[in-house]
Amino acid sequence: MAQEPVGRAVPSVRHIFLVFLKIGALAFGGVYSMLAFFQRELVDKRGWLAEDEFAEAVSIGQVTPGPPIINTGIFIAYRLRGVKGALAATAGLVLPGFFIVLGLGFVYLRFKGVAVAGPALKSVGAAVVGLLLSVVYKMARSLVRGRTDMLFAVSAFGLFAFIKLNPIALIALSGFFGYVVYGRLAGRAGA
Repeated sequence: MAQEPVGRAVPSVRHIFLVFLKIGALAFGGVYSMLAFFQRELVDKRGWLAEDEFAEAVSIGQVTPGPPIINTGIFIAYRLRGVKGALAATAGLVLPGFFIVLGLGFVYLRFKGVAVAGPALKSVGAAVVGLLLSVVYKMARSLVRGRTDMLFAVSAFGLFAFIKLNPIALIALSGFFGYVVYGRLAGRAGA
């Protein structure tokens, strides 16, 4: 069964569906821009998760197979309401996109010779970068608390951005070195 957040009311399955339906309908731009909507709705506005719980959910969503944003939503809703919550979140996130894609496909086939979308999509792309920077800033504030954390963050960025290390390998490597470094630090603290 789901873990009940300590000191917080657990939302109903219906409420989970409606909130994730809203996120699915209003969040555009891909995984990382949707994280800003997740954070605002689930952490800031509703208090369903703390910052560290949100960061954990994003991490789990990134390392599991499938669409990361859907995985993140499933994990969050499962923690809140178990399997029923996870199914409600999945339906809420997927249904708007499904119907929008059907509608856009119809419109595209009907009016494919008109090129109105180019300039609008360019500005939407720039706005998504701003949303992504906002999420990165908030997550860094809650997760990067010392020099060791900063070293991990900068190293991961460098390995991914410049060396083009596979994200799965990067996450596995980070997990291994995190276990070695933080396990050693915890061993010293316990001594």
